[in-house]
Amino acid sequence: MSAEPRFAPAREGHGHCEDRGSRFLAWVFSAPLEETLQTRLAALRAEHPKARHHCWAWRSGARYRFSDDGEPGGTAGRPMLQTLDGAGLDEAGVICVRYFGGVKLGTGGLVRAYSASAARAAQDAGRTPIVVRLTLPLFLPFAKLGVRDELAALLPGATLQGEFEGEGWRGSVECDASAATWLHAFLLERGIKPGMT
Repeated sequence: MSAEPRFAPAREGHGHCEDRGSRFLAWVFSAPLEETLQTRLAALRAEHPKARHHCWAWRSGARYRFSDDGEPGGTAGRPMLQTLDGAGLDEAGVICVRYFGGVKLGTGGLVRAYSASAARAAQDAGRTPIVVRLTLPLFLPFAKLGVRDELAALLPGATLQGEFEGEGWRGSVECDASAATWLHAFLLERGIKPGMT
């Protein structure tokens, strides 16, 4: 039973679209936290103070938010969120600024323009797998300290942190969540109860 792989933007991507004089500039970027999106939004508002709208969408796991920033409801934020979902991106934010060109585009035109800009930015950003890490508390009596060396050799991506105390070594092992079952079995085979501190 393995979870469906998740992907985040590999880098910040940029996309744009023009329609009847209006310019739509979009950025897609990694945003595991909503605060990351809000920080980038503040920066883009400062960089583009004359833009009429600064619309955005954000997704991280089951959490999501979006804003039409004054555009008619459902014409900017939600379509950009759907674009992130369609691109298979998670832990991602998209911001699109609009410079009004003097001609109203209608709701369909706005949805198409915001979606197209976001899609081009998502394609430019690319995808990278999201690697979930877990930390497991661990106690090794002095007689079993060799397990640390075995773990380091067999699980090169693992990080072991801890300190020696009166009866052994107490700390934690951090590794990719995909290795959790293997790590649990490995420790049990050596007579160590995983998670015991």
